[in-house]
Amino acid sequence: MPSRLPLVVVFAVLVSGQAAAQTPAKVVKIGIGGPLTTTSAGFGVEMRQAVELAVDEYNGAGGLDGTRVIAVAIDDKADAEVGTVVAKSFCDDPAVLGVVGHVNSGVAIATGKVYADCGLAMITPMASNPKVTESGFSTTFRLTNRDDRKGPGLARYLIQKVGKKRALVVDDGTAYGVGLADQFVAGFSSGGTVVDRKSVKVGDQNFTEFVKAWPKDFDVVFFAGIREGALILKEMRAQGLTQLFSCGDGCWDTKAFILPAEGAATKGEGVRVLSAAPALGAVPGSAEFAARYAAKYGPINNYAASSYDSARVLIAAIEKASKSRKPAPTRADVVAALKGLTFQGIAYAKPVQWTEKGDNTSAVIFVNVVEGDRFKPIDQISD
Repeated sequence: MPSRLPLVVVFAVLVSGQAAAQTPAKVVKIGIGGPLTTTSAGFGVEMRQAVELAVDEYNGAGGLDGTRVIAVAIDDKADAEVGTVVAKSFCDDPAVLGVVGHVNSGVAIATGKVYADCGLAMITPMASNPKVTESGFSTTFRLTNRDDRKGPGLARYLIQKVGKKRALVVDDGTAYGVGLADQFVAGFSSGGTVVDRKSVKVGDQNFTEFVKAWPKDFDVVFFAGIREGALILKEMRAQGLTQLFSCGDGCWDTKAFILPAEGAATKGEGVRVLSAAPALGAVPGSAEFAARYAAKYGPINNYAASSYDSARVLIAAIEKASKSRKPAPTRADVVAALKGLTFQGIAYAKPVQWTEKGDNTSAVIFVNVVEGDRFKPIDQISD
């Protein structure tokens, strides 16, 4: 462990557009903890932007009885150690009443105890390893679905609906990747055969020799990871391998998967990629949100709707707690309000409600193919 704490980059966003010197004395802060740099930055930056938009719109509609809501984003660099420093910085600021984040499961797991110790609510829009909510921390909430539903669900789909029997499984060595791959293996082994299990490292670029060493007797590849998926798929097709490529929602990213795959996603048997939410436009209000987001930040890649809803759920809890506790709610009030909240968002068709562990009962899973430069959902996976 280094002798000095890691440097983190802080983005304080006063979303009303006023300068910092004009900030009113009464403020409530929402922390945003996620990777704003590193190879996971696509997820973190989109999360930050969606939260900013939610806060901006809330303030524009009148805000919290004269109290301005401010979003404060800190780069956790997709690193568990840095993430705990970020979490402590949010805990140390009494104006922070909740956090949207973290993106990476390993970081979300590592920060759970930090937030629990200071009583600060954390809502992750996308960290999916079961341990995120299985650690027993009453301050942790998850909007997306869990890997122990995603992995076995996709495995059953590939066996029962696509007819696949022999899977080659690859993970990226992260808590997300290893956990999802483990769950997929457990699900696939009940009706098929896992011919081999391999691992790559985050940041690897050249997969020529890696793919050459694969066994020949498989009919589907399952990759559990993020950015390396596109490069592995591209190398598969370059070596003449036509088998189906499947991936968890780490590949559900236009910029990080479809574009770097350079057409490989539509070659051979194509791909099956999980998404943690329905297509934008399927849920009332989601198309309008996408238009507002795109006008400000550009096209949506993946988890913007879930991040937007996470922020709005947190704001709704703060507002509910504020009405019952004057002049200002405590963090405990916000957590209590969250637990009892029912909120209709735009990411899922059913209202957000939490299980005792903090999982969202309305979370669903979809299977996508790639058509041109976009994902197209073709099926929904039920538990």
